[in-house]
Amino acid sequence: MQPRIFKHVQLERFVYVAAVCLLLIHTCSATQLSSASPAQAQAQADHVAVEPEHEHFPESDSGPPVPAAHNPTQFNDDSSEEQRGGYVPDFAYFAPGLLGRQAEDVGQLKKDTKMEKDIAPQTTVYFVLEKSQLEARRDASALPYALDAEDSGQVREQKLAGREAFATIGAGGPSGPRQTSGNTVWVSANTCQQPMPGNNASSTGAPQLVLYVSTSAQNQKPGPESTENLVTNKTGIPFDNGYVSFELNTTSDVYIGISAPKLNDNWFGSWHFEVAASTEGSYHSYNPTNPFLFMVDTDSESTLFITYNLTDSNRTEDVAKWNTSNPFAMYAFPAGRSPVTGMENSYCALKQNFNSTNNITVDTTITTKFGADFPKSQFNVHNLGNAQTYNGYLVVEGNQETVDLPGVGRVHGGGKVFQQFNWTTKADDSCQVLTDLEFCDKVAYAVPSSPEFKFDDDKLKALYDNKAKAYFKNFTNSLDQIACDAPLTSQYSLARDCTHCREDYKTWLCSVLIPRCEDWTANDSWLQPRNINEPLPDGTTPFASNMSAVFNETQRERFGYSKSRNPMIDEDIKPGPYKEMLPCEDLCFDIVRSCPATLGFACPDYPARALQYGTRDPAGNTLTCSFPGAVVKLNVKSSASLSKVPSSSFAFVASTLLAMLVVSL
Repeated sequence: MQPRIFKHVQLERFVYVAAVCLLLIHTCSATQLSSASPAQAQAQADHVAVEPEHEHFPESDSGPPVPAAHNPTQFNDDSSEEQRGGYVPDFAYFAPGLLGRQAEDVGQLKKDTKMEKDIAPQTTVYFVLEKSQLEARRDASALPYALDAEDSGQVREQKLAGREAFATIGAGGPSGPRQTSGNTVWVSANTCQQPMPGNNASSTGAPQLVLYVSTSAQNQKPGPESTENLVTNKTGIPFDNGYVSFELNTTSDVYIGISAPKLNDNWFGSWHFEVAASTEGSYHSYNPTNPFLFMVDTDSESTLFITYNLTDSNRTEDVAKWNTSNPFAMYAFPAGRSPVTGMENSYCALKQNFNSTNNITVDTTITTKFGADFPKSQFNVHNLGNAQTYNGYLVVEGNQETVDLPGVGRVHGGGKVFQQFNWTTKADDSCQVLTDLEFCDKVAYAVPSSPEFKFDDDKLKALYDNKAKAYFKNFTNSLDQIACDAPLTSQYSLARDCTHCREDYKTWLCSVLIPRCEDWTANDSWLQPRNINEPLPDGTTPFASNMSAVFNETQRERFGYSKSRNPMIDEDIKPGPYKEMLPCEDLCFDIVRSCPATLGFACPDYPARALQYGTRDPAGNTLTCSFPGAVVKLNVKSSASLSKVPSSSFAFVASTLLAMLVVSL
């Protein structure tokens, strides 16, 4: 009698035999694939899974790691199951050790969510964005370079159509042509921390990380040791001062490798970075062509900056919106080697390293005092050193919400860094930046000062503002004698009225009573020396060796050189020698034109006018006289590779420049 074999034993034998057969088939197929032509290999790759070397436990915020295939009763249909880069057989009855899984050191990216990692020298960290994350964009407004808020009607429709067309064109990368199907994916990363320098380290920063990207299941760990089937160059894409962004078009999983180079003896430590992938634009962004910022003025301890116009509306409710939600921030570091050297284009590096080696502070507000009262972000940087050069960076802060900013575009969670710039503070304490005065509210520049007021802005503001109020009160008493409410035919002018007179007189009064101050050492020809008979901070007197009769007659004994234009400056402030940027002569012309002749306003003739008023640069390129709202362009760091900027951004900036009467150094 034959021994009885139970059904479950038969089933176990069947499973064992089937497993051996399937493994033999898999081995033969892999051998065939390796000997096939590249085209055949690629065709077979669509149907043959690759067994990874290690077991993968996917990262999850919701609980502990779970094996990739833990349910022996779950069958997978290969026709519908997306290829995850691991070997997943159709037959479910296998021991867990036989099931293919992705390597446990591969990070699972979620769309529009950053992942942070540490990386040691000469190593590569791997990530994958599964194609299930590559869902279609929800609507046309999710396209890159979001439509500006002011666009409407036909203009908006044209831009929308253009961006819909753009959405169908992916970037094939340097290794291939652009594709016309699939999903556009942006892979971006920022270096947040880098190795520390030794005594002989380069002043340009630590070596840069390198990005590798593959969309082929044949290369799930792209890097310097695995350069086949890349959509990037075989040498990868080096980070640009801590920033990298790569655009591709794909319908499959995206495999990412970030590699760290070898360090020489002058560097020690490791890198910390964040990486993200998005289908709606680069998660991290950098503008290499525009600082989006103007410098107003500087003194020996502080500097005042403003952004371009944030919107073309000055309505109260629009300004209030920016006051409650200002996404802009500014960071500053001493020039030369700093904690961010080599990571200047990285938002997380700027944010994490700011103030790590100095006590620089930045006061941020929204202002409307420049350029037709449009809102701008204002930054007052303090605790700077005199005669020191600094590097500055404007950023849009990253957060969980995507924001659309006129003139800037769409900014995702990784933030945006604008073009780096630099400036140098004044050398002496004879000038001090003042802003936000109560009465002379358009004053925002360096004014004559002294060490007594260096850290007491309010006291200096009160001196100037109270004097201006007293003069203006006397003026209004005189203007009240004019029949300002008379019928049009009886008024003193058909083009101007008393309202214009008050406004122009206030502008002129604040400009001449609170002069714009420059260092004594400044040598621009349009600057007027003041207080030349007073001692300098080192105790010496200017022109002490020149006692000629001609010099005494033309300068030392003349009021325009030996005194300040406002007596209060010499009596109460005592700045010592300084140079004044004279108010523009058209400010005087304005009050003569706008006010009644009975008030007796008149502008001096030459040569006296040259000692009291300056003239504007006809080309508008140089600030040669002072007027309310005057700003200067920044010295920017040039970039070897310039990115494309939407034409709408250029138009917005151009309109900003015209509105603000921009002048440059």
